[in-house]
This record gives sequence, structure tokens and C-alpha cells, in this order.
Amino acid sequence: MRIGIVFHKNPFLQPTGIDLVRLRAIAGGLIRKGVHAEIIAPVQQDGKIDGSIPVRRIEVLNNSSQYDILKTSYHYSIELIREYSGPVVSRIVRVVDAELPERDEPFRARLLACQELIRNRASALVLNNQENADRWHTLYGDQPHTELIPTGCPSELPSEQGNPFSHDRPVLLFLGSLAAPRMVNMVNRVAEMMAGRCKIHFIGANKACMYGGDESCSLNPLITDHGELPEPLIWDYVRHASIGLALATGPYPFDNDVSKILNYLRGGLPVLSEEPIVNNGLVQKMEFGDTFRFDDVEDLVSKAENMLHHDFRRTRQKVMHTMASEHSWDRRVESYIRLFRTLV
Repeated sequence: MRIGIVFHKNPFLQPTGIDLVRLRAIAGGLIRKGVHAEIIAPVQQDGKIDGSIPVRRIEVLNNSSQYDILKTSYHYSIELIREYSGPVVSRIVRVVDAELPERDEPFRARLLACQELIRNRASALVLNNQENADRWHTLYGDQPHTELIPTGCPSELPSEQGNPFSHDRPVLLFLGSLAAPRMVNMVNRVAEMMAGRCKIHFIGANKACMYGGDESCSLNPLITDHGELPEPLIWDYVRHASIGLALATGPYPFDNDVSKILNYLRGGLPVLSEEPIVNNGLVQKMEFGDTFRFDDVEDLVSKAENMLHHDFRRTRQKVMHTMASEHSWDRRVESYIRLFRTLV
């Protein structure tokens, strides 16, 4: 079985965001399972990432017989498959309609065009959650077949290198992208309200300006901004923080599949999560954190203070083990292999 994974960005970049982390995890996992998998991307020359994952130029698709199946990674990846005539498995994060999500307005026409391409061309569509599957069925009916394969987390973590925090105050860690102006406003207000009681650290990218924000969407100086870090380096921050914060991009659950929650839990970090986030069921099932009301900073701060006084050490190892065994990237790869076999 020969699988081509089509990716619309440069896969040779250092994996800092979930897009490249996922790409490497799925491609590498397929190869370790004995599947012939290659990444196909708009790169200047062929190469390898992580020493074992081949990366091929888009031109390889001029010969459709190279692959038994193409898997596209995000909305825009479907635009790159050219004249390939075999089965296509597409994956998207959220289903866009004529009005929602509101933050996607600058990109709406292109995203909707990609969804039409997927409906007309894909043999199967992979989504993270039932909320988006329901939206797809409402908009497009039963074509193509939809499959739920959520985000995963590593089964093995890098060796600990030590505590990266230079102070002894509890740490409220926000990992990932600030993808809406309200998220920046929330985290800035929390930093002010909890100043002196804990320190907020941010690892990721502030993308609020891409979604309607302006120069006012900058981080409060009380927040330590580490920027984007290579994925292996984040785990010591997760291990030594006190709380992992998850903010919603907006009020709609379908737009809030938050992958950082799986990383927090995998690293043994209790989670404080906003209510529209669809992964909150996992936090509640693990009994390893709390949720707060949407757009309610006072409730967030109250719940954070309660969590800082709660001892989560008793269940920490059990949570980490459960995440590694039941929610790993390896388990997600197994789901993909089962799906691929139905199409070949």
C-alpha cells in the first residue's frame, strides 16, 4: 500500500505548531507500521525529515500510478492533487459554512471552494469530532463517507532536561496559537488579575491579527512570551507548569477542537478549559482539571485559584498512562490504516 500525504506548506520547517507535529507523527507512524508513505508538498527538491520520512515535490503527482491513495491534510491541500485519479482521503479541522466561523471571513470563499472539491473528489473525509461531522452532513449530505479520527499525542516523551522556569511561583501555561482577539484579551486580563499569585507563560504564536485583530492584540508584559519552540522542547514546560490553560476561539463547539488539551494531559498537567471546547469531556473523564464559563474571566480566575490548592499528584501517572495507551498518535495511525484498506 503506497500512501502519498499531501501537505500545502513546507514540511522541512521545525515542528512548532500542531500541523507539522501531526504531519510527522502520522507519516512516521505509517512507515513504522510497514506502510510505504511519503509526504508530497510544494518544495523545491526532494528530501527527508526525521531521517526516515520521504518528502517529494508536487510534480510526482504527474504520474498518478505512484500512489494507491492520497491523503490531504487540511482544506488547502485538496487544491494540490492535480490530475490524480485514485482514491483520496481528505482531512479538515472545522467545517465552514456561509456565516461561521466568523473569524474565517477573510478566507471563507476559498475554504468553501475547497469543501466543494472535497465533496466532489474525496473517497472519505476525516474529521476530529462529531460536531463537525454533523455540520458536514447538514451542508453536503452523505458524500463523501466521514470518519472520526481525533488528534493524538506522543506515546513516548523526550527525557526530562530540568525545570525551565526561573522563578518559584506557580505557572499557568498557555500552549499553542492565540487565534482570535478575544483570546488575547482573556489571557491579558488573567495576567493582571493573578499577578503576584502565579506567572503566565505563553508558548506559541499570536495569530489574532490574522482573524480581525489589530495592533492592540499584543500580549501584556506580565506574560512571559517564549514564542514558538520546537516540539521536543515544550515537554519540560508542560511537566513543570501548574495548570494548562485552554481558551476557546469563540462560542461554537465545532470551532473548538483544542489539541493542546491532549498534550497537557499526556504531560501530566492539570487542565483549565473554557466550556465550548469539545475536548472537555476528556478532561472530565480523567478528573484532571476543571472548566470555566465562556468569556468569564472571573470564573476562570476563581477556578485557577482552586486548582492551585488541589493536589493532582495522586492521579498524574494514571492520566499520563491512559493518554499514551488510548490516545496516542500510534492509535490514530491504526485508524488510518483500517480506513485505507477499505479503499484499496
